[in-house]
Amino acid sequence: MTGVGYMALVRVFPISETPLDQQFGATGTGEALVRISVQPISIDALNSVMQVRVTLAPGAALRGELVSAPHQDLLLVISHGQTAHETKIPANEPASPTTIEVDLKGGDVADYPFDSYRTDLRVQCFEKVPPPAGEAKRLPAQVNVWEAVLGFHLHAAEQPGSSPDQVRLSLEVHRGGAFTLFALAAYGAMAVLGCCALTIGILAFTGVRRPDPPLIGALGAIVFALPALRNELPGAPPLGVRADMFVFLWTVLAAVIALGLLVSTWARAGPRP
Repeated sequence: MTGVGYMALVRVFPISETPLDQQFGATGTGEALVRISVQPISIDALNSVMQVRVTLAPGAALRGELVSAPHQDLLLVISHGQTAHETKIPANEPASPTTIEVDLKGGDVADYPFDSYRTDLRVQCFEKVPPPAGEAKRLPAQVNVWEAVLGFHLHAAEQPGSSPDQVRLSLEVHRGGAFTLFALAAYGAMAVLGCCALTIGILAFTGVRRPDPPLIGALGAIVFALPALRNELPGAPPLGVRADMFVFLWTVLAAVIALGLLVSTWARAGPRP
């Protein structure tokens, strides 16, 4: 029965999600003059920010003296919302990877472990520094997006209006299945510990069970174990998310009340020296 329940959880939470390397923009053979790799490396859910490593590689028609260097100056522009990141790639110099921060929207860490986010990216590459607006020459680009980052799963899609020389992307970000399952299991363990503590305290207080002194140590251990279990949640969510208000806070209060009931019963009816 336990095995069946575990298999059901594995199906509900896609623990074995396989990240993909998606390609957008100029994907045809010989069509892309530059190839741009977008690789998420970390997500700060508290500040709704994602760090992304961007790498540019010139196509065969733009290669200079080095395979990884263009034969002319290029300008890579990645925009999200009202923010634009510009990276200049000098001619005949290898294009170094660049790390940028992308704002995430549509989510709140308070919904942990079910919080999800999204962001929109516009990727463009210009030949040399672009002249005044309307005269810049954009180059056809192939954009590769790696859909994986520790603790999260990403899904990239091309937006309407995208073209080989202006790739518009939408990235959906949500917690990984394993992280969500582990977080729910931890909160479930907190609830069980709180119920066990409250059962011991109530039964001893009502006289159904004897207030044995070892039980005081057990309840004290539960009181200190609950915060330690909370601090080990995957993804290190900040204290005060909604799950804390519905589970963690009440289990700690239940354990403290149970400890108080047991100690008061033992002090009133316990054996004298």
